[in-house]
Parts: sequence; structure tokens; C-alpha cells
Amino acid sequence: MVEKKVKFDTSGDLMEFCNTCQKMKSDIDLTNWSNKSISIDGKSILGLMSIKLGLPMRLIVNGEDEELADQYFSQYQFE
Repeated sequence: MVEKKVKFDTSGDLMEFCNTCQKMKSDIDLTNWSNKSISIDGKSILGLMSIKLGLPMRLIVNGEDEELADQYFSQYQFE
């Protein structure tokens, strides 16, 4: 399992993120830092559109190609 803190600044970022997630075999979920009980599937554009832009999110990648998370999602990483 790989866990990262990410944020999205534009709706275009969300579209690119979703397209990247759909290429992966791993399960990819996003949760809000303040409400971790709600999980959004990273492969669902409708789910991703519910994210408030500019807020930090917790990205969880779990599966057989999770080692690609650093390469694929570094542009969204937030410290």
C-alpha cells in the first residue's frame, strides 16, 4: 500500500488524474483529511468531481502496480 498527500488545482488536473488511474490495475482511493470515512474511487470521474479544488486529499494506492504511484502521481503531491 502506498499513501500520499495530494491536491488538485483545476478540473483538468482531476481529468488527467482519472485517466492515469484507469491505466492502473491497483485500487486507487481518495479520502478527505478531515473526513476519512468518505472514500472516492480514483477511477470514477463523477466521484472525483465532488472534490473541492485546492484542498489536500489522502491518496491510497493498493495493488499489484502500486510501485508506479510515485511516477504517475508526483505532479499532484502536496507537502
